[in-house]
Amino acid sequence: MYDWISLSRGLKSFVGDHLLLTALVCTMSAVLLILATLQYRWSRQVREANEIRIGENLRAEMMDWHADLLHEFSAVAVSLQVSPDSGAHDDWHDYLERFSDWQKTAPHPALVEDLFLSETSAAPERILLVDVSHDRLEEVVADASMTRLLDRLQSRSHNLEEALEAWRPQASSNSTSPVSSSVPVNPGRRADPMSGWQFDPSVPALVHPIVHHALPKEKSTAVSRGQVDWLIVMLNLDALQTQVFPALAQRHFATDGGLEYSITISSGETPARILYTSENDGKQPTPEVQMSIFGPPPEISGGHTWKAPSNSRYLQASEWRNLAAPTWFPIFRYVGEAPGWQLLLSQRQGSLESALEGIRKRNLFLSYGILGLLAASMSLVVLASQRAHRLARLQMDFVATVSHELRTPLAVIQSAAENISDGVVGGPEQVNRYGKMIRNQTRQLSDLVEQILSFAATRDGKVRYRMEELSVAEVLDVALANTEDMIRQAGCALETDVEPDLPTVLGDRLAIAQCLQNLIINAVKYGGDQKWVRVEAKSGSGAGNGASEVWIQVSDRGLGIPHSEIEQIFEPFYRTTSVHEAQIHGTGLGLPLARSIAEAMSGRLSVESEPGHGSTFTLHLPAFGHRKMKPVSGPEVSTKTHYE
Repeated sequence: MYDWISLSRGLKSFVGDHLLLTALVCTMSAVLLILATLQYRWSRQVREANEIRIGENLRAEMMDWHADLLHEFSAVAVSLQVSPDSGAHDDWHDYLERFSDWQKTAPHPALVEDLFLSETSAAPERILLVDVSHDRLEEVVADASMTRLLDRLQSRSHNLEEALEAWRPQASSNSTSPVSSSVPVNPGRRADPMSGWQFDPSVPALVHPIVHHALPKEKSTAVSRGQVDWLIVMLNLDALQTQVFPALAQRHFATDGGLEYSITISSGETPARILYTSENDGKQPTPEVQMSIFGPPPEISGGHTWKAPSNSRYLQASEWRNLAAPTWFPIFRYVGEAPGWQLLLSQRQGSLESALEGIRKRNLFLSYGILGLLAASMSLVVLASQRAHRLARLQMDFVATVSHELRTPLAVIQSAAENISDGVVGGPEQVNRYGKMIRNQTRQLSDLVEQILSFAATRDGKVRYRMEELSVAEVLDVALANTEDMIRQAGCALETDVEPDLPTVLGDRLAIAQCLQNLIINAVKYGGDQKWVRVEAKSGSGAGNGASEVWIQVSDRGLGIPHSEIEQIFEPFYRTTSVHEAQIHGTGLGLPLARSIAEAMSGRLSVESEPGHGSTFTLHLPAFGHRKMKPVSGPEVSTKTHYE
């Protein structure tokens, strides 16, 4: 009845623990799946955030680059100081002095190639070169590159108001639509020194209208307020390509390792004309980011000369990859042409897309790596809990087994003592028989307690062994003497075979004897119906290193051990399934204690077993020296004893 109740309780506990463990595994798996999904979504959000960050930084750098470039241009215009009434009180000599002063202080004086005065009010029209080196005006023939610009200026020279909007296409210059807004003209009022300057990127040149003035030094000549003339500042494209653009690129797009981006400045024409490139090989990578240097065309900007960037907090990819910079000068545009110069950037090491995707993959890899470690940790926790549960179950089995092992001898001793005290026992023979019974049961109890204490001591590492040179035969004598009564009571046949002249071993006499005792006791208990035990000592060689060893083998022909449980039999409290089915009592401490002692003696314990055919346990001890051995029993090397 007790066994059925224990089995029922054990089964319920096992089922309950199994269901709890299954629920725990399912819960942790669901948590890991949710975390993996969240990590994937997080990686996409991080990629978008990185793209926004790169876009914001790149836009800021491009705007700073643009501001510095326009500063180079505007410095020329500001230095010429065209008066508020478009030069009504200045003559060419004033401009010559101002231009000469600018050249002395400018960081790139070669930026301006020539300074011209275009007299559109004269008949015929004249182009005058302001010659700084000779302090004179020189009439020249217009270059072919200036033809289209001069035609535009001549057609817009009838009055100052029209001249200030010469940059507008002819079709919309006089339009009254909201797109065409005129710049008010107030000659008698001080205005911005940049007011009135216009830029033709195809030449390139800065132009400013000035009212008709007298020839050099002839200030008495009347000034006409009708037709206007033009001040033309011709920029040196070669200086832009070799001085200004490289300096700006290094200032805004370079790190300690050099330029971070491939930089190209295109004319914006069709086909495009390359004004500058940072690549020495001449190859033009596909641009990933582009900016219209002189702002959007009038039809996009609503006719205003200043177009601020997007006011949204963050730029979308479509915005920061295709920017239109603020417009400082009204830009000359001709029918069918692109808006003007374009700043084109591309990543030198791969594309921005690949860089962003690389960052995303790296973040995803790290995230999934952490999840993998978390999953591994969870698996270890589950395995540890299973191991702890199994160990707890083994410990409970051990407690139950020890209780049973203690109860039987205690019951025998109590019964014998009661019979003696009650006078049931009479005569010397009965007293002697009862005395031997009490002695045997007491010895069994003592051995059990000693084994438990020895195991606890080995686990705590508190055992202190007395190491000495030992004869194997002497150790076997001790072990066989201590197990003689048990072998006799079990009716086992004992065979011993000791090889002569075995080398000595180094170890603790009592500890090695205890190890062999445990092996012999196991052979007797699990020997089955054959009731046969063999103890053999011989020389051998160590596995792998070939060192000399002494092998002490204990064999039986009993139950044997399944191959799947060979390694587990050395775990504390573990007992094989066949032992449980045979209902053989034991604590499960004999073999773990024997292995601990063997390892403490610098040896090892091995086993060979076949289910149903018995087992052979071998104690391997390192050989220490050579010494002739004393036979275990009598003069014969091999003996066979049968106890009835």
